[in-house]
Amino acid sequence: MQKTSIMIINDSRSMRLFLEEVIKSFADFEIIGSYFDGNLALDALRTKKPDVILLDLEMPNMDGLTFLEKLSQDQKYPTIILSNYAIDGSEMINQAIDLGAVSSLVPPPSNKIEDLEKFKNILHHRITIASLKSNRFTLECK
Repeated sequence: MQKTSIMIINDSRSMRLFLEEVIKSFADFEIIGSYFDGNLALDALRTKKPDVILLDLEMPNMDGLTFLEKLSQDQKYPTIILSNYAIDGSEMINQAIDLGAVSSLVPPPSNKIEDLEKFKNILHHRITIASLKSNRFTLECK
């Protein structure tokens, strides 16, 4: 079975490393790119085609909302917003959903094992659900 490919876009090095560690712990996912800048990620999307993108909202040079706006229509990828601002119902999340994001998630509130495990379980579930919307699983009927 082919693994679900993930692209991480987050300006925080510690958050990128944390997410990479979490995703590597899942046998059914693989990381195909990890970027600190939305511009670099857009360039990478010319050759890399992730099943799911994990996207921060606040980044220098290009924020997450601008990144979503710049994705071309034929370049839509299921995107999960992963940010401290990812509170359901917030204006930023509503804008992200309007621009094509499929879900949002707040990072774990602490380094306590129970918080980390809960986050990992929710992230795995959200990535799995989001991946079903990727082009890899989309059938075109003619």
